[in-house]
This record gives sequence, C-alpha cells and structure tokens, in this order.
Amino acid sequence: MKRTSESGTVFLFGDGMHLIHQNIPGLCWGDPKNPPMLKTNTGRQRLNILGAYNPDSHSFVHLTGEENCDAQRVIEYFDVIIKAYQRAPGIVLILDNASYFKAKIVTEWLEKHPKLKLEFLPPYAPNLNLIERFWRFVKEHLVKNKYHKKYKSFRAKVFQFLNHINEHANELKTLMVEKFEIVKIKA
Repeated sequence: MKRTSESGTVFLFGDGMHLIHQNIPGLCWGDPKNPPMLKTNTGRQRLNILGAYNPDSHSFVHLTGEENCDAQRVIEYFDVIIKAYQRAPGIVLILDNASYFKAKIVTEWLEKHPKLKLEFLPPYAPNLNLIERFWRFVKEHLVKNKYHKKYKSFRAKVFQFLNHINEHANELKTLMVEKFEIVKIKA
C-alpha cells in the first residue's frame, strides 16, 4: 500500500489503551521465605489513551483523558491526528476492529474528511498492529514495577512520557519495525 500511495502520505498504527493507576509486578528474584512486598493502589482510576504511532518518524499522537473510549471520542482523536499531519496529502490509519471505529457517526464523519483513510487488520491479529508493541513499551516504562502513590503524579508522568516520546527514539527504532513474517497455513 505504501508503494502505491501518493508521496508524503503518512501511515500510522492506532489503537486504544486503558492505563490503570496500578503497579504491575514484573519478574524479580526474591527469597521465598521472605518474598518482596510491592506497594500498590486500588487500581480504580485509569487513563484512556487513543494513540497513533508513526513508524517512519517514531512519533506518537494521542488523545488521553479519563473519558471513556466511544464513537464521539474517536472523532476527537481523528481530529487530533488530522491537525498533527495537516501538511500530509493523506493519512492511513491502521486499526483493529474495535466497534467504536466502525460506528455510524464515525463513518459519516470520515466521509466528510477523505484525507483520513482507515485500514482494518484481520480479526484476532493484534500482532500485526505495531502499536501493541508500543503499548507494551509504555507499560514497561510507566507501570511495570513502578509505584505512584497519587493518581495526580501518575497522570503527570503518563503525559510527560507520551508527550516526549522522541526522547526514546533510539529504543523505538529497534522495537517498532514493520517486518512481519507471513505464515502460510496448509489446508
């Protein structure tokens, strides 16, 4: 698809993630007689992130907040993407099949904004969406073995990280590659 697109067309991998204010334990060594104790929170507060990762520039555009991910929120997310890439002749957003991306009001909105095209991945194929790797990277840096006592400081840390993802460009260059192995299954 990239080869046949107009020069300058931007290709993004997008999806939503719900980042819970909670410490996610990672692997560690510990004495079984005296296991390590991890501080934790209630896990009731979360940030809902709709994000789009650009593997060519290693940049990230997002709409983050406490609001639920629904069709109206998706339209706000698409507006953020279009503003971020206003000079691009076209934008292709590669997504999973979440129902809010296919809602009627979203489809109607897309008809009025032909610059943004959606490409849907096959069902049950999250391995084909690069942003899944990105989400794992984000969790590794923000919640895995990380404790934030107050939700306010957790929220600030998330925004600081997401808004300065360019500081992690070297790490992302090796993680976020578009080389997918095609597996043929014999019937």
